[in-house]
Amino acid sequence: MPTRKLSLLMVGLAAFAGSCDTGAGRIDAACRSNDDCEETELCATGICENGLGQCIAVPVSCPDTVRFVCGCDGRTYENDCLAAQAKVRLATLQACLCADGSECVEGQFCALDDSCLNGGSCLPRPETCDPSDTQQVCGCDGMTYDNECLAFQAGVRVSALGSCECDTNADCDPDEYCNATTCDGPGACEVRPATCPPPEDEVTGCDGVVYDSACIAASEGIRVRP
Repeated sequence: MPTRKLSLLMVGLAAFAGSCDTGAGRIDAACRSNDDCEETELCATGICENGLGQCIAVPVSCPDTVRFVCGCDGRTYENDCLAAQAKVRLATLQACLCADGSECVEGQFCALDDSCLNGGSCLPRPETCDPSDTQQVCGCDGMTYDNECLAFQAGVRVSALGSCECDTNADCDPDEYCNATTCDGPGACEVRPATCPPPEDEVTGCDGVVYDSACIAASEGIRVRP
């Protein structure tokens, strides 16, 4: 077996067996798909298609640990054990990557916390949200949501805290600027600081300029790069 395939196989086997309660599975049975294994087993390998692997027992229980992995079915699982329970091989030991929501499976969305336009990771949409969370957020779609969780339920990234009020500084009053947690999404109008304390940590503005502090950038009407 070529060295690369062998290393991928070892990664796949380690991921499935390392953190799961696989019981006394038959680890001596070679396989290329789940069809080659018993009903209670899966074919664990580091290659999505036609990779030579070993039959291991499907885990009976899994930990609550969140360490996202990407299954060969294109779905992100909260950990490798849950993927094994679904009898799904691992494509990568991280969440599935995406350019936009269309590349994610049903029930997941393309998440990223510092940009509305850059590629992100497919993550599960929340099933429930805390009604006591009243921190409004501005979604990358320009819509205001009652909280971040509801935005994620709608499959929308968050661009700013507060309601959506602007796309650029031109949408705000002269003494305000359009601030957001992203450089490329809608935001909320905030008052520009009239004075700033002595400079602390330097920051990079969304215009690419380095400022002595976030306050100084804000006084110039410039968002800070995430």
